[in-house]
Amino acid sequence: MKVDGIRGWAVENAKSIADMLTGVRFFLALLIFLCAVFGEASLLPLVVCLTLLGWTTDVIDGKMARLDPLGRRTWVGDLDFAVDMFMVYSGLLYFITARFVPFWPFFLYMLYAGATAFIWTKKSVIMAQAAPIAAMPIIFSFLHAPLWGWIFLGWIALALALNWKRFMQEIEEFIQDVEEG
Repeated sequence: MKVDGIRGWAVENAKSIADMLTGVRFFLALLIFLCAVFGEASLLPLVVCLTLLGWTTDVIDGKMARLDPLGRRTWVGDLDFAVDMFMVYSGLLYFITARFVPFWPFFLYMLYAGATAFIWTKKSVIMAQAAPIAAMPIIFSFLHAPLWGWIFLGWIALALALNWKRFMQEIEEFIQDVEEG
């Protein structure tokens, strides 16, 4: 059964749209990395905005990839999780260079996380190590740019409200991956 209109077009091109959104998230992560190069604390609102845009593309690209009627895999889709981690750790690099966090402990944490991910390639291990880093944008927003903290919190609430079922599936997959040890 063929669906007409924009929905039909979106379903027919779901995997291409998902891949494009993953590419957009990669470029948003590059922009966050660029903010890290400048290392200016005043760029915090921009970094938070880029982070929110990036996570929005992540939510949407996941939905689009699951809409693909053929369930196709692509090299871009295979890199989705790596792009997520690039975005998280670009943010950490920004927080280090902008002096929100001390250099050595967090630089060593990045090295530790990289080595651990290389040795134990389990997604759950990598996600667990990235979780505290992924929380930094909202924490530092509330401390240094409260309006952005509230925007971030509102985004989280909206994302959870609209994607609760998928969020719970992700939690279950995480737990299963941990239990499989």
